[in-house]
Amino acid sequence: MSDNEKVKIYDVSLPIKNNMLVWPGDPAVSIKQISSVEKQGVGKSEFFFSGHTGTHVDAPNHFVENGAGIDKIRLEKLYGACEVLDLTKIKHKEIIPSDLKTANIGKGSRILFKTGNYKYLFGSKFPKSYVSLSKEGAEYLVKKKIYMVGTDFLGIEKRKNPGHPVHKTLLKNGIVNVEGLDLSNVPAGKYIIACMPLRVVDADGSPARVFLIKE
Repeated sequence: MSDNEKVKIYDVSLPIKNNMLVWPGDPAVSIKQISSVEKQGVGKSEFFFSGHTGTHVDAPNHFVENGAGIDKIRLEKLYGACEVLDLTKIKHKEIIPSDLKTANIGKGSRILFKTGNYKYLFGSKFPKSYVSLSKEGAEYLVKKKIYMVGTDFLGIEKRKNPGHPVHKTLLKNGIVNVEGLDLSNVPAGKYIIACMPLRVVDADGSPARVFLIKE
């Protein structure tokens, strides 16, 4: 959060570091210093990790055949007004349309789900279950023609969901999917979001620096 009295900035992106939680089957994060100012006169580091590490954006070609890569996502979808929905009190494990109808969701909306999943993000073990978006919930968002949906875990869909219908429903309809948001200290409400994935040509996803601005 910034020190400015009128504007608060929440950094909701996870720090990328060795030994952080990754999706099962993804490579472990490796960050190595390959030269130092003290020894070689210049500091350099080597990074090795998946495009879906930490806070990241899924590109359509992550699940859609011949879909666009991360570098083709329209910039206006990645910046603008958004709303954080507090879903921490829902009793079921999948977000359904009735959970979303209290929000003012319409064309061009950017919606972030605060579910309580973020408590798993800083652990060392992948959870057996977490709150995810249902296929019906994804279809509801498609009908509303939103720009972006975000969630506070590494995946918006339940693990091992046959056919990955949630991802496919969102991505084939041009909805930007942001996963791995740290919303632990962010109150529900309206913000400006800036979401900045790396511009890697044809990549199926990229880590992103994401922050929310409250004026």
